[in-house]
Amino acid sequence: MIAALLFQRHFGCGIEKHETNADLHAAAAGGGLRKKRRGVALLPAMFTLGNCLCGFASINYASRGIIDNLDPKGYPDFSNYAVAGYFIFAAMLFDMFDGFVARLTKSASDFGAELDSLADMVSFGLAPGFLSIHLIGGLLNKSNFPAGMKALDIPGPFSNDAWGRLFWVVAAIYVSCTALRLARFNVLNKHEVSSHMNFRGMPSPGAAAVVASTIIFFATLYARDHVLPFNVSPAVKECLRTVFPYLLPVVLLVAALLMVSRFAYSHLVWEPQTTVVVAIYLYGLSAPVGWLWRVCLRRRGPALQ
Repeated sequence: MIAALLFQRHFGCGIEKHETNADLHAAAAGGGLRKKRRGVALLPAMFTLGNCLCGFASINYASRGIIDNLDPKGYPDFSNYAVAGYFIFAAMLFDMFDGFVARLTKSASDFGAELDSLADMVSFGLAPGFLSIHLIGGLLNKSNFPAGMKALDIPGPFSNDAWGRLFWVVAAIYVSCTALRLARFNVLNKHEVSSHMNFRGMPSPGAAAVVASTIIFFATLYARDHVLPFNVSPAVKECLRTVFPYLLPVVLLVAALLMVSRFAYSHLVWEPQTTVVVAIYLYGLSAPVGWLWRVCLRRRGPALQ
């Protein structure tokens, strides 16, 4: 019995020590694998955070308002609003690549989906709504654009002006519809690629693109130096400046309702043939449409002047 105890103590401990070392090696190997997986999983999260930060930058530039120095022609400078719109498009690029990277690295997860929705809410919900009401406020409350002005009066729920309250409600509807659209997407869709082929309702990046492109177009009309200048007569610019504060809420409302609609939208990335055909047709029509636009401007120019 004493021999058995000695045998168990001597050899049993050795076996336990051997097993413990093997477990330690296995745990170390597993830890290294987990670290690699964590590093791979961080890649789509970094793109998602880039999306969120672009939305934050858009809000920051929109809050700066109209630049108070006027150009030689007397037009205000809306470049801050244009930059804010471009940041929304930058957020769209990050949003496009985070899902692609997640599926490529097989690191799609519920955490990534929730983080993506939070980033989309900032970039495609709050940023377009904030940008819109700031631009509307600058146009309505500073219609004469005196020298040294600053657009500080922003539409709000307790604005003295009825139009200001109405426009704030429209922007609030847009933000709310964005939240509803993202929540519905999270509930109905899965991580598989097949679930991202079609969407019920306009995706929030598409709605934000509609709003941002409209604002960029308006801001570009008054830009002194721009990559894509628009040659528009002063009379047309003045007309657009008067009408735009009432047109932009309509664009916001239509985009908001399309997000919560049941219309089926195809994913442009997964429909390359359709995207290419549409792009070719748009390019083919660009010349005649541009010619008609110039003819209309020449005919309307003398009458407006």
